[in-house]
Amino acid sequence: MNKFITNLKVAFATLIFLTVSTLNANFILESDLDFPQKLVDKMQQMGDELYQKTKVSTVIVAKKHLDQKEFLEIKKKYLNELKEPYVLWIFSKTYMDRKDIGINQMFNSKDLEDKFDKESMFSPFFGSFTKLISIKKSKVDPIPAAFLNGYGDLVDMIAKSYGVKLKSSIGSETKTTIDIIRAIFYISIVFFLLWYLKVKFFKRGE
Repeated sequence: MNKFITNLKVAFATLIFLTVSTLNANFILESDLDFPQKLVDKMQQMGDELYQKTKVSTVIVAKKHLDQKEFLEIKKKYLNELKEPYVLWIFSKTYMDRKDIGINQMFNSKDLEDKFDKESMFSPFFGSFTKLISIKKSKVDPIPAAFLNGYGDLVDMIAKSYGVKLKSSIGSETKTTIDIIRAIFYISIVFFLLWYLKVKFFKRGE
């Protein structure tokens, strides 16, 4: 009987430890996508430093496909377990039975409501995350790079709102380079369209 009680106490203590570890997790990446290890390590480094300096936990769930039930289960699981302050980011390339439509949602504790700007991350053409996702014709999957860029933007905004600076930050240089490449891309499209219209109307005038 005493042995049973002892084992029960050990099991209970282990459960408490695991629960506390989960609640105080600084960075979690749950994904079945192909994230290069160097990229994961960099995100982990940023997430660890952000937690050390602000106590903000960040969780990213990135999946190839989610149905509604899976999405709600993941959302409920983390929102119930995470300790404030936290950010939960759920992404899926495809959602439910829609082949060309995914899901991209971010949840945060109330105390972080004014600490970062989601629009700067998810704006269709200029968001630090979405502007890379929109490059669908690339031979290389843009999603991992988009997450590094978007997550880097997120942790920088949160850190700045707390009055701290992250040594592990990817900085503004990477973002500036991407913006320049993006601008060149759009200028090229506009140039091509103008050239096409010029040729088309020139032939009509002959």
